Amino acid sequence: MATIQSINPYTEEINAEIELVSETEIDQVIDEAHEAFLTWKQTSFDERKALFLQLADELEKDIEECSRLQTLEMGMLYTDSKAGMEKTVELIRWFANHAEEILGEKSYKTDDGFEGIELYDSLGVIFGIAPWNFPFNQLLRAAVPNILAGNTQIYKHASSVPLCAKKIQSLFDNAGFPKWIYSNVFVSSRLSEHIISNPKIAWVNLTGSERAGSAVGALAGKYLKPSILELGWNDAFVVCDIKNIDAAVEVAVNSRMRNGWQGCNSSKRVIILEKYYDEFCEKYAQKMSERIPWDPFDPATTLQPLSSQGAVDEIDTQVQRAIQSWARVLIGGQKMDKKWFFYPTTVLADVTPEVSSFHEEIFWPVASLIKSSSIEHSIELANNSEFWLSAVAYGDDTDQVTQVAKKLKWWMVFINQGASSKASIPFGWTGKSGYGKENGPEWLKAFANKKVIVF
Repeated sequence: MATIQSINPYTEEINAEIELVSETEIDQVIDEAHEAFLTWKQTSFDERKALFLQLADELEKDIEECSRLQTLEMGMLYTDSKAGMEKTVELIRWFANHAEEILGEKSYKTDDGFEGIELYDSLGVIFGIAPWNFPFNQLLRAAVPNILAGNTQIYKHASSVPLCAKKIQSLFDNAGFPKWIYSNVFVSSRLSEHIISNPKIAWVNLTGSERAGSAVGALAGKYLKPSILELGWNDAFVVCDIKNIDAAVEVAVNSRMRNGWQGCNSSKRVIILEKYYDEFCEKYAQKMSERIPWDPFDPATTLQPLSSQGAVDEIDTQVQRAIQSWARVLIGGQKMDKKWFFYPTTVLADVTPEVSSFHEEIFWPVASLIKSSSIEHSIELANNSEFWLSAVAYGDDTDQVTQVAKKLKWWMVFINQGASSKASIPFGWTGKSGYGKENGPEWLKAFANKKVIVF
């Protein structure tokens, strides 16, 4: 029987080894989830709300253990893990408290005399594929609205975080959800087509790499299954006219450091006006050099390990490619003489569109600093990307940064603050970053069919 391993990225010790399910077993799960859907879709919003509020309570009650597992399996700083878990509790409660308001039946009347009702029908069994970087939040922010909309959910979590996956299943069970409403499956990626082709799978959602999204999106299209994909990112931080460079550097550094540089909406490319460039580069590199790599459970640690040795090798390949295409290394730039899965904070300066890191998504501790000759040039450089998720415009002149924000292609632009996400704010992407929207009212509606009844 094939297995997957959970490995502590700080000690390289094996946390657990989990058997994968067979093709026959996954078919049974799909059948059971479909049968559960036929009943679940008839449940009232009040019943669904009560269960999800209980789920939030279960997570809150067990927040230290959930945070510990997240740090143990993917290396997230424990302080960040706990803060993120608190945010996830808030997310569950927001969706639970607003589901009926957003999805409930409404009457309408048109100005040409038609009257009717609009409502949202659930779709069926949703197959989800989750990433490793936010094992609890990333999965639950999809599963919660999907199930609140009346669907049942089967989730394949990332193979490196199986203990987090098991814990999420136990949270649903302990909250009192009927069996098969939420189902975690340990399944090989090679069975993805088998799962998606099943007639009882209604939709597919994935958060992951561009490569994974391309493969899953193609399968969803082949079998005429709608899908939502959140994929690659190369977000820009645009520095406009400023008086206080130190303050701008502080926000830019914090914008990049989220989850050990492994946040989808962290600012990977910093575009700086020429008049500030040299000083900004020096201060940015200094701030980044102060990161301390060590045990992610230790509060003094400020640089967490990466998720795997493969991640270390991949980032080094990307960094060397950038150097070979004439990026200038300010700090870092080569593997650390250290056991475990660490890579040093790396700051690349003089990055131009000819340098590989200008266009590539580097998901780990690397930042690219880019010189701009003018505000219009900064906008042009920022928009020169195939990945558009979120950007930051920073500057003293509110009118200036607002105009810059309006001209950026990015689906979300934050002014004078690092990019973030909240359950109540739509979170979306375009280009090779994928398609679809998460969070906000749109996310509850995404996996439901808007039906109109006309009298």
